[in-house]
Amino acid sequence: MKKKVIKKITEKKSVNSILKENNQGVKLDIGCGGNKQVGFVGMDVRKMDNVDIVHNLEKFPWPIPNESVSLAVASHVLEHINPGSTDPRLVALVNLLEKKKILSSKDIKNAIGEVETFGVFMSFMNEVWRILQKGGRFAFVVPYAGSPGFFQDPTHINPISEATISYFDPLDRSGLWFIYRPSPWKIIESHFDTIGNLEVVLEKRLIDKTYQPLSNEK
Repeated sequence: MKKKVIKKITEKKSVNSILKENNQGVKLDIGCGGNKQVGFVGMDVRKMDNVDIVHNLEKFPWPIPNESVSLAVASHVLEHINPGSTDPRLVALVNLLEKKKILSSKDIKNAIGEVETFGVFMSFMNEVWRILQKGGRFAFVVPYAGSPGFFQDPTHINPISEATISYFDPLDRSGLWFIYRPSPWKIIESHFDTIGNLEVVLEKRLIDKTYQPLSNEK
C-alpha cells in the first residue's frame, strides 16, 4: 500500500482504492499508538506518525466500510474501553436538545457519534464485527482480569477473563450469549495466565436464524 493512500483512509474514495489494491481486505491495528504492526492500517485516537485513522474508538460508527477488514488486532486496548453504557442523563439531554432543534441529528453524530445505550464495550465488539469480512478474525491481548498487570494501570477500567469472551459466542456451552445477544463470534483460541495476560482469537460468525442479535429480531 502507498503511504499517501493510507493517510487518506478516512475518505471514502481512498478506502475503496485500498480495498481494490488488496482484495483480501485491509488489516487493521486497533489502538496501534506508535507501534503499528507491519503491513497494517493503524487506528488510534492520538495523532502519531504511525496512525492512519485518527478516531475515538468509543465513537460509533468508525469511518470504515462494512466487511472491508480481513484481520483486526488490538494489543492492550480493550481494558481501556468503557464497559458501561452512556450516562442516561446525557442521553436524555441529547434527545431534548434535538427535540428542541437546538442540535441536529448531524451535529450529534459529528460530535459524539451514536448515542450509546447498549454498553460501550459491547458496541465496540459489534463495530469490529461490522467491519470484518465473512470469516474475518479479531485477535487481541489484554491483562487478565484481576491480575497485577490489570490493577497497576489507573486507566484500566474493563476487566476481561476467559468467561467474558463466552458472552460473545452463541454456540459456547455456557449459553451466556443469549443474555445480551451481541453480534455473534466464534471463539477460535483463548489462552490465559491469571497473573499475566489473556490472548484471544475470535472469528466472525454469520447471523443464523437459530440465534439472532436483539437488534435484528422482528
